[in-house]
Parts: sequence; structure tokens; C-alpha cells
Amino acid sequence: MIDPRERFSAAADLYHRYRPTYPPALLDWIGETTGLRPPARIADVGCGTGISSRLLAERGFDVTGVDPNEAMLTHARVAGHAQYRQGTATETGLPDGSVDLVTVAQAFHWFDVPAALAEFTRILARSGWCAVFWNLRRSSPFMDDYDVILRAQSSEYEVLLKPEATIQSIVKAKGVADVRQAEFPNRQLPDRDGLFGRAYSSSYVIHGVADPEGFNRALEAVFQRHQSEGCVEFVYRTVAVCFRLR
Repeated sequence: MIDPRERFSAAADLYHRYRPTYPPALLDWIGETTGLRPPARIADVGCGTGISSRLLAERGFDVTGVDPNEAMLTHARVAGHAQYRQGTATETGLPDGSVDLVTVAQAFHWFDVPAALAEFTRILARSGWCAVFWNLRRSSPFMDDYDVILRAQSSEYEVLLKPEATIQSIVKAKGVADVRQAEFPNRQLPDRDGLFGRAYSSSYVIHGVADPEGFNRALEAVFQRHQSEGCVEFVYRTVAVCFRLR
């Protein structure tokens, strides 16, 4: 298996351009649940191209995005809004007790859960919080057909650890307390190029598809079958967990 820290190097540009954002209701919920207000200090770990970092910084938080992949961080730095540094979930490079909230968007399933939680405990100020969240695909006729393509064409799709299992590992981990969970609707409306860009922003497509031409034909057929006015609808449920570490 490819080192998770390098999995997205080839997909950084597509990730930046075609991955979905997160709904405002999620950020509202995190604020209400944690009681944190700007300019509280946030470490956005596994920040990638900075999608979540920018959303938090735009609300006035003091955000430091942390990611091991320089190709992803290049896009984050160009977009600005937050500070960014190279680091991992287990070695962020941040000082002890230096942040009020650790966020992890669309990334915790790549982490060693106990080791990451130990690092988060180190960098969090007393009474600090963690907020982890993912955009997970919901069922629909288009989404179900898209899922069939991934299962048939990618050797990695079904073997990589999924977010649902990671959530269970987090909430059952030693030291995790005050767990709150929530879910929010989210969606994208990509055109044909957007659909292909979204597909190829996934590491299990770039690294797991042995027959790109066959994959592209199948993706084109699904697009033509489900498109309306030149777009298809990606429907998501944004799942989130807030918790403290003791």
C-alpha cells in the first residue's frame, strides 16, 4: 500500500478544484457544541488543500493547517486565509497546549487513532475540543451506479479503511469524553468535467484503477444516464463528531 502521506500527491490539483466544501450548519454546530468563538486557536490536521482551514479562518478563527503532503499544501498556501505547516497527525510540530480546538476534515481514517489522539492531547489547551468530520456519499440512483463502478474498477476501494469504522475507534478510545455527534445534508452539482475531476481526486481511483479507459467509459455512461441539464448530483451526508480528551 502507498504511504498515506503521499497518496494525494498526484491528485492535489484535482482535489483542490473538485472536492466538496462543508455546509455552514456544520460550522455553526461545532461552535455551539464547543462554545469556542473567534479568535480561538485551531489546528486543522490533515488539512490537505485547505478546504476546511479556509472556512474556519473566514469565520475569524486563528487557524494553522497541518499536512504532510507538500503538493497539497502548495494549493492551501496559494488560497491563503490560514497559516500552514508541514507535519503529521502524530507529529504536528505545534507547541504543547497551543490550540483550543483540533479539527480533522476528511482525513482521520488515514491516521493511527491512538497515536493521533495522544498528539492532540499534547497540543490542546486544557478543556480543549476535537471536531472530526467527513462528507460521506448518500444513496441515490446516480450515486449507487457510481459506487458500482468504483467497486468493479478499483482494487483499493473496498480494502481501504472507511470513516464509519474510524468513528467507532475514536469514540471507544481511552481518554475520549463528552462525545457529541451530528449529521448535515450536503451536495455538489458537477458537470461532466467536474464528475471526472471528482472521481480522479480520489486516491483509490488514481492508484487503484488498472484500466483507466474502461473506467472512463463506465463513468461517461453513468453521466449520460443520470445527467440533467448537463450536471449530476452528488448527495452527501456530512457526519461530525465533537469530543474532549482527558
